[in-house]
Amino acid sequence: MNFFKAGKSSKIRIAHSRLLALLVFLLLMVSGNRPGEGLKGDLISFAGLGCVIIAAFGRVWSSIYIAGRKTSSLVEFGPYSATRNPLYLFSLIGAAGIGLATGSLLILALLTISFGLYYPFVILNEEENLRKRHGQSFEAYAKRVPRFIPKISLYSEPDTCQVNTRELRKALLDASYFLWIYGVLQLIQSLHNASILPTLFRLP
Repeated sequence: MNFFKAGKSSKIRIAHSRLLALLVFLLLMVSGNRPGEGLKGDLISFAGLGCVIIAAFGRVWSSIYIAGRKTSSLVEFGPYSATRNPLYLFSLIGAAGIGLATGSLLILALLTISFGLYYPFVILNEEENLRKRHGQSFEAYAKRVPRFIPKISLYSEPDTCQVNTRELRKALLDASYFLWIYGVLQLIQSLHNASILPTLFRLP
């Protein structure tokens, strides 16, 4: 495997995510979007928070199994026994949660469509690296376990799991970003409600 290429791909992915996040925040700073009033708005906000929490804990759970050995070992237990890409699955759930928290269908669509257009290429590239590194073992794993949508009946887990604590600490920090972003979105909405931030237009 070309580790330099993999590292470069990771940096591009992070830059892409940060650029998209910056665009969303800039839009929200000048638009007065809210999930809505009353029960409907509360349900949308609660659904957004639920997705963000699931994403954060799901990414940590997945990282317990893979932290420090993403390509060096073929991980087939825990969440990786039901889907080959649980980290990206939970990231999509988190992106949907952030979209719901903004109260804008446009931003929800922007986040999910951006994920759908970009991350399949990331997944295919990573799988090609795993295929080159692990050969028939990966081929057998790929035939048994779905690429993205989990098959719960396949789930299995070991009694113990060796964890790279440094990588797990990084995973905890990464997962916390979903919660921080949700909190910032709530703050932006409060600032709009208090007329501290301008409302130049409203996004659908």
